[in-house]
Amino acid sequence: MPHLIADTKWAFTRLYMAASKHLVTPFKELPSATAARHAKAVRESHMVAMRDGVALNTDVYLPAESGGDRAPGTFPAVLIRVPYGNRESYTYMPAVGRFWARRGYACAVQDVRGRFGSQGQWTTFVNEVDDGHDTIDWIARRPWSDGRVALTGESYYGFTAWAGAASQHPAVVCTAPGDMGLDMYTMLYEGGALCLGSTAMWACDQAGSGYLNWYRLDSEHLPLREMSEAAGLPSDNYRDAVDNPTRMARWEELDFRHLIDKIEVPVMVWDGWYDVLLPGALQAWQELAVRRPEVPRRLVIGPTDHETSSDHSGRIGRIAIPEGPRTWDRVLEFIDAVMASRDLGPRVSLYITGADRWHHTTAWPPPEARPYRLYLHADGTLSPMAPTGPEPDIQFTYDPADPVRSWQGKDLWAMTRGLEDRRPLHRRPDVLVYRSEPLERPTDIVGPVSVRLAVSTTAPGTDFTAALIDIASDGHAQFVQEGICRLSHTDQTDTPQAPADGAPRHIDISLTATGYRFAAGHRIAIEVSSSSFDRWDRNLNTGPDGDGVTMRTARQTIHHSAQTPSHLDVLVLGEPG
Repeated sequence: MPHLIADTKWAFTRLYMAASKHLVTPFKELPSATAARHAKAVRESHMVAMRDGVALNTDVYLPAESGGDRAPGTFPAVLIRVPYGNRESYTYMPAVGRFWARRGYACAVQDVRGRFGSQGQWTTFVNEVDDGHDTIDWIARRPWSDGRVALTGESYYGFTAWAGAASQHPAVVCTAPGDMGLDMYTMLYEGGALCLGSTAMWACDQAGSGYLNWYRLDSEHLPLREMSEAAGLPSDNYRDAVDNPTRMARWEELDFRHLIDKIEVPVMVWDGWYDVLLPGALQAWQELAVRRPEVPRRLVIGPTDHETSSDHSGRIGRIAIPEGPRTWDRVLEFIDAVMASRDLGPRVSLYITGADRWHHTTAWPPPEARPYRLYLHADGTLSPMAPTGPEPDIQFTYDPADPVRSWQGKDLWAMTRGLEDRRPLHRRPDVLVYRSEPLERPTDIVGPVSVRLAVSTTAPGTDFTAALIDIASDGHAQFVQEGICRLSHTDQTDTPQAPADGAPRHIDISLTATGYRFAAGHRIAIEVSSSSFDRWDRNLNTGPDGDGVTMRTARQTIHHSAQTPSHLDVLVLGEPG
C-alpha cells in the first residue's frame, strides 16, 4: 500500500510509453535542415555474438528507395549502443536510425549487454570497450558495409561512443560522444554535493534489465543511503554514490579518462549549456586536448539540455533559438567531413543564447574573451566597483526541512522550454538576489562562470548555492546557470571545511559555463542561497550526509567588505554593458 499512488502512476506511464513506442516512434522524425539522400530506410534485426558467446540485440537501418527496396551498394556505418531500448519511445532510436539511413549511412542501434533484448549481465561501464570492438568487427564484415564505422551517442551511449573508439578497432574512423564525460565522480557530484535528482536517480533506474518504477523514489527519504531500498529498487550503483562523497578509491575505478590515451581517430565532443553533465563533457574535452593533442577534434556546445528538448521546442524558457538546435545535423556534418576527408571546421563552436548566433573560436575557454568581475554589495547591487571599506553583512536562515526547490533550474530530466520566471523564488527569505544596473549595451558572457563568496555559518557543515540570472526590463527572471559548494563537517581533501568559529572564509562556487547574451536594458543577477533540492541533495547541517536523519537550521552570513569581498567572475566578448 505505501507505493499505491506511485505504482498507479507507473502503470499509466507504461501504457503511455507502450502507445508511443508503437504509434508515435515509428513515424517520428528528427528535427533537421539537411536534405535526405534516400527516400526511405529499411530495418534488419540481428543477435550479434560477442567474444564470450553473449548475443546483443541489434537493429540495422539501411538506405532504401521510394519503393522500399534496399539501396544498392555499400555504406559507411554509424554505431549507437544504448541501455534504454533500441525501439523504446524514450530515446526514439527508430527515428535516429532512419535519420542516418536516409542520409546514406547504415545505422546499427544495439541494446548493451543485459538490457532489454540483449543477453548477459548488465553492469554499468564494464563491458563497453570489448562489446564495442566486437560489434564494430561484425559491422565491418557485413555485405552492406564499406568497412568504415563512426560512433556517436549521448549520455550513457555517449560513453559507449568513447569506449568503442578506445577499442582501437581499425574500422573506426571517428567518434562523436555527446552529453557525457569520462570521470564518473564529476558526473555524480558537483561542489561536493550529490546530484540527487539526476545521476543518482538514474543509478536507481538502471538497476534492472529494463525501466523501473522511478515514481517510487522519494528524494526526501532519510537516511539518504536507504532511499533506493525503501522504494523497493535496491541499487549498488546508488549506494556506491551515496557512500563515497569524496574522491575515494571507488571513484578511481570509475574514472575512465585513461580511455583517451587510446583514442586515435577524430573526436567531436558535443553538449548543451543546460545539460547537467556539461562539467564532465568539458573535462573530457580538456583531457583530450592535453593527452592527445595530435588527435583532430571539435567541441560544439549548443543551447540544449540533457534531453536535447530545444531541438524540438525551439525555445529556452521564453527565449527563441531558431538557429541553435538541430543537434544531429551538427553530428552529421562532422561525420560527413571525416568520411569525405574534408576539413572538420572550427575547432570550437559555441552557441550564444539570446543572440541566436554561433561563435567560432580556436580553444576552450575562448582566448579572445576577457575577464569581467562584478562585486556583490550589501545593498543588493552587483557592480564592477569593488568595495572600498566596511559594508554590512546579510544573513538568512537555511532550514533543510524547507529547502529551495530546483523546479526552476536544470536537471537530467529537465526541459529548457519549461524554464519559468524565477521571481517566486526571489520572495523567499532564504534567497538573496544581487542585481546589476540595467545594461547600456548587449553583453555576451561566453566561457566558465564562477562565484566567490565570503561566508560564515552557525552549522558544522552546510551548503551555499549560486545561480546566474537574466532579469529583463519587465522583471522576468530567466535562469542561466547554477552551482553549489558543500562545506564539510569534517576535514576532507576536496571539500572545504566549515569554520568552527563562525569566522568568514572564502569559498568558490563553479557555475560551469555558459554562452549567453544579456540584452541592453536587462540586468545581470546572482541568486545566493543554501539549497537547490533535489537538483542536489540537501545538507542537513548535521552530517554525515548519507546516514543523517537529524536536521538543524543554520544562520548563514554573506560578507561584502573590502577585507572579505564576494564577486562574480565571467568572460565576455567585446565591451561589457
